[in-house]
Amino acid sequence: MQTFYANSSYADIVTIIDNNKTDHFTISYLYDETSALTVNDVSKMDFNQSISNQFTLGYRDGMAWFKITIENNSPYNDFVLYFTEPFWSQFNLFKYQNNQWLEQKNGLSTSLEEREIRDFYPAFPLHIPSDTSKTIFIQGLTVSAHIGEFILFSKDEFFRPDRFTSTQFYTFYLGILSIIVLLNLFLFIAMRERLYAYYIAYVISFMAFISIFSGSYLSLGIQGWNEGLHAIGTLVVLFMTLFSGIFLELKERLPRIHRTFKFFAVIFVICTISITMKVPYSSLFFNLISSVFFTLLLITAIKVLLQGDIKARYYLIALVIYMPTMGMMTLTFNGLLENTDITRYAFLMGSFIEIIFFSMLLVNRFHSLQIEKINIQNELLIEKEKNEQYLENEIKKRTNELHKMNTRLSLQTRELEETKIKLTEESITDPLSTLYNRRYFSDISVSSFNNAQRYKQNLSIMMIDIDKFKNINDTYGHHVGDKVIISCAKTFKKLARKSDLIARYGGEEFIILVPQTALNDVLSLAERIREDMAQQVITDNQNNEIRFSLSIGVSQLNLETDTEIEQIIQRADKALYHAKNNGRNQVKTIF
Repeated sequence: MQTFYANSSYADIVTIIDNNKTDHFTISYLYDETSALTVNDVSKMDFNQSISNQFTLGYRDGMAWFKITIENNSPYNDFVLYFTEPFWSQFNLFKYQNNQWLEQKNGLSTSLEEREIRDFYPAFPLHIPSDTSKTIFIQGLTVSAHIGEFILFSKDEFFRPDRFTSTQFYTFYLGILSIIVLLNLFLFIAMRERLYAYYIAYVISFMAFISIFSGSYLSLGIQGWNEGLHAIGTLVVLFMTLFSGIFLELKERLPRIHRTFKFFAVIFVICTISITMKVPYSSLFFNLISSVFFTLLLITAIKVLLQGDIKARYYLIALVIYMPTMGMMTLTFNGLLENTDITRYAFLMGSFIEIIFFSMLLVNRFHSLQIEKINIQNELLIEKEKNEQYLENEIKKRTNELHKMNTRLSLQTRELEETKIKLTEESITDPLSTLYNRRYFSDISVSSFNNAQRYKQNLSIMMIDIDKFKNINDTYGHHVGDKVIISCAKTFKKLARKSDLIARYGGEEFIILVPQTALNDVLSLAERIREDMAQQVITDNQNNEIRFSLSIGVSQLNLETDTEIEQIIQRADKALYHAKNNGRNQVKTIF
């Protein structure tokens, strides 16, 4: 069933009188939750929601349709419809011409070379003769928010050589940030401290974020990245976490909070990976966890300031400038604030001020440490003249301290890597059976399906269910049911090949993906599994012998009809259902 949202019926008309640029008007909007409607469908429907040309509607999974009727009462005939957000994966314009719908493709899925106007932002040429009108439809899809602004330029105005564009602004903006990176790179080379390395990484990741935010990265020939804005955003917060922990000296001042910061850093790494791998709800989880982190960061900065650290005062000032502007952007993306130039772009100035502020603090820190270093050197020279032995002892003492510090750093790095590996394993493994879990199977099976389709290879699915498992739990207890599941898992691992993917699919249900194997061989494997399990005996606490059996459904990829892995799984599940209904403890197949 197709679903869309609408209110009342009316039409929004953009009237062009004698302006080179029209940027205040209303348009019609329709939300297709199923993403199934075509332009033929929507052209016959009422667009019943009227929105401003500069809009925000929050995060939505479905397709956005915009209807714009342009009435040209100006002397111009050629125009450019411009959209200010480059991160929509699809942003295609449809116009009716010669009794058919013509499509102009745009968005991240369309390279710059394929666009009619090679701009980072979606831009469409329109020919509307004077004293006529034209209705166009725009289809948009994005993993980000439904947000943006439509602007209508005359063709002469849009291509005017001296027109100041957002591309020029972002080029200047990124140029200033590049200078800041070079400055801090010099400081890092001079100081060799992680503090400067983390800050450089923070600024570079923010530059990458701005490049994706502005679409300027497309000029490098890089393919459009739908999840880029959120994935790189997690890196920005990650490096800010690492930088802030060292800058505020949390390890010495607030050890518990320092450990909490390390925990958040691991979480942000996982969020980066999850968003990149398109794990559902990863962006939502990151938004929630980052809100908690920034609240903690603000409280931490205040605590450090109350301990008498003067530099925390300036850090807090930068944070107070930065957080409201980022908050406005977040609220605007979520549709909680109106999309205006201030709420949408204030974060650029807030972040810029914050970066400048931090750079000044680091330069001042470098200067202070240099002065301190010179003073220490002078003192050591004086002491050397007084007592050569004393100087040698001090050098040894400081060398030992540095060695201890490096040793602790190595241990912390190792602990962080071990924690990351453990968290990754736990996220993909079922704890009872030690098999892969259903989520991991779903991710990997899609790749296996795509490879089998591409290279015309066999791919089979086995759905396995423990017969009368509920009776085992009810009669002997859940601890015996757990022993049955563990026994099944061991047998699967013993009989299956290393290339086979085995997962616990549900409570007593398992699934095995068997690649590059003929169907007869897969059925033979299924029979061996069934026979092996039928011969096994489990004992309870009173040494009662318990036997059980398996029902197995098998299906194989049909290269001519199958378009997704779920079709094979559904057939295997249906075969399992037949095995159950035909008396259990048997193997059935549906091809």
